[in-house]
Amino acid sequence: MVRHGRLSKGCQCDQARPHCNQRLKSGWKCPQYDDSVERITLLCHPHAPKIPSQVIQTIECHAIDFFMSTHAFQEHGLIRGHYEYLSAFKDDVMANKRVLTSLKAVALAAYASRRYYVSSLRYINSALSSRREAAEDGTLISILFLNTFEALTCEIRDSLYHREAHLRGISTIVELRGASLFRSRRGLQLFRRVFLCLSVSCLMHLVRMPTGLVKLHRSAAAYMDADDPAWKLSDIMVKLASFRTDVKSHAMSDSTSIIEAAKYVDRELHSLAEQMPPSWQFQTIDIAKTSDLVMETQYHIYPDVWVAAIWNNIRTCRLLLHLEIKSQLESILDTSPHTFSLSDAFQHQHSAITIQQLISNICASVPQYCGHLPLLSGESSLTQPATLLQDTSNHHPPGGIPITAGIYLLFWPLLNAGQITYRYIGDMTGIQQAFVLGDIVKAGVDPFK
Repeated sequence: MVRHGRLSKGCQCDQARPHCNQRLKSGWKCPQYDDSVERITLLCHPHAPKIPSQVIQTIECHAIDFFMSTHAFQEHGLIRGHYEYLSAFKDDVMANKRVLTSLKAVALAAYASRRYYVSSLRYINSALSSRREAAEDGTLISILFLNTFEALTCEIRDSLYHREAHLRGISTIVELRGASLFRSRRGLQLFRRVFLCLSVSCLMHLVRMPTGLVKLHRSAAAYMDADDPAWKLSDIMVKLASFRTDVKSHAMSDSTSIIEAAKYVDRELHSLAEQMPPSWQFQTIDIAKTSDLVMETQYHIYPDVWVAAIWNNIRTCRLLLHLEIKSQLESILDTSPHTFSLSDAFQHQHSAITIQQLISNICASVPQYCGHLPLLSGESSLTQPATLLQDTSNHHPPGGIPITAGIYLLFWPLLNAGQITYRYIGDMTGIQQAFVLGDIVKAGVDPFK
């Protein structure tokens, strides 16, 4: 309030209420009296702070919410293991520094924030120096988060090697935990996730599954649904990894023996596909005209993308086997054509056709992974270039699997399906690993040699 300077005695307020006599005579506002009352009012009735209309969350909270809603599976009965177990862990695990920092790192990956990643590595390395801390759930979860971080931010091939380093660390920790992991559902989910990641890694690198993990896998069978196609497939993948390792190391060098061994494993995979339960069957839809959303002339509709992933993993395993069979037959034809029989010729043709069919079937699953089935069925209209982001905010497909989370299951099957598909997925999801894998396919090199 404005002060008017020192008042003369004649102008002094006589404190009469409600108005001083000097004011009544002169007709002006008494500054001293008014000032005093207003100051008293201010002292007696301070302004209450305004309560914001809504709680303002930090960017970290928003990022974590987004990650959990789009990159993690929801509980759905089956033990699948892709972060669906997070809600089952108590606050003492999820609030642990190494877990929370790793979660912030992966959640903020879209913002290129590596600060939490570096901090998380520091916490994890500290935990690994203690056998007790290394074996804790929090350490396992933290490393899995960083593994996902590498996929989200992958821009160079070195990131693929970083992921492999994380997986080797996880393998050691799981072996430390042993059968104690199987005492809870969340432990089984963690084991399933780790085992699937390591199975794919071993198949890509042509190395055997760690003996300790294979033994744990056998022990886990007592706690799992033995009729689950995904579980049956995991057994066959162990055999396939051993077969590929034997071929690479020349422990198995005779072409005929290699072909017969490959055909034996392929029969197991084919039998698994033939015996899929009714709830795991898919529809094949032919399209009347070409579409940018479909690789060829048909696409598949699966009960959910987890079912699609198991089908695609079967196809990918068979693809590896038939590529080996075809290669061995061509070697026989080149080195000793006189021994190349009519049966060999038929087998070569069969493998070539099978390879093309497997690749086509893998590509036919892509529209469902990308959330484009409504566009293809006519439920939605395609008025602009399709993007995954249209669907990820609120739409959860069957099986409790957000669209983006399902994409992680597609990379390995698509490794041989073409660069265009990879870059298409990378544009829509922001998972940078898609671009790197696309470049690898284009270059025609083996990134793991």
